[in-house]
Amino acid sequence: MLAQENIEPSKIHSFLYLYARYLYQVKNLRKAGIIRELDEFMREREPNYNPVDWAARLEKYAEVSGKYPLCQCHGIWVTAGELHRIKEIGDKVLERLAFTLLCLARFGNFRNPHNHNWVSYSNGEIYSMACINTTALEKDLKLARLRELGLIEYAKKINNLGVQVLFMEESGEKELFLSDFRTLGYEWRVYQGENYIRCDGCGILTRKRKGTSKYCSACRKQSDLEKTRQRVARHREKRNASQKNKSGRKPA
Repeated sequence: MLAQENIEPSKIHSFLYLYARYLYQVKNLRKAGIIRELDEFMREREPNYNPVDWAARLEKYAEVSGKYPLCQCHGIWVTAGELHRIKEIGDKVLERLAFTLLCLARFGNFRNPHNHNWVSYSNGEIYSMACINTTALEKDLKLARLRELGLIEYAKKINNLGVQVLFMEESGEKELFLSDFRTLGYEWRVYQGENYIRCDGCGILTRKRKGTSKYCSACRKQSDLEKTRQRVARHREKRNASQKNKSGRKPA
């Protein structure tokens, strides 16, 4: 993430929170040092950054940086029974949604043993990972349908928008291992036998298109841009060499 030239505005807060934890737990910095590093990062990356407006937020990230330990999850397993339960839904969109919620709940349990199968991501994040484009109303209706099927339950507190996955197995035959959560909806489609490829550039699942392309759209653009740069560089070298040879000739 630090190597990225640009970070999406919607992800900047999540990044700063994670970066603060990294600075505390890996770099052994404390509050003042963490705030300084976060401030420096924002000055370099955000042209509209105003230190006064962000001061309280950076201080908050620094204060909680040591509260939760960083963890490295290599992936999660989904059992045969869980996959069978999802297949029983009989609706391709709801299956992707249920699969995504299951994976997020299992990851939440990995991070916190007391999570009890809860998913606390926003609807937007859930549906993005599930690769489902729909309206806000339809998002709520689809979750309600999963609840009617007995697959999830809502939190009792009004201000808690999390959902609890009810069909997760404590133990069972492991069948599917997942290590990439960016496009969980496509992961389900691959499991179902649909034709997708993993990008040679970033590893994300993407639809297989006509031809022999091995890249997602973003990496394909980057690859094309790099080829153009190399082609221009070769042209310049050839032109400079030609001009040098001409200037070095002795007059007749």
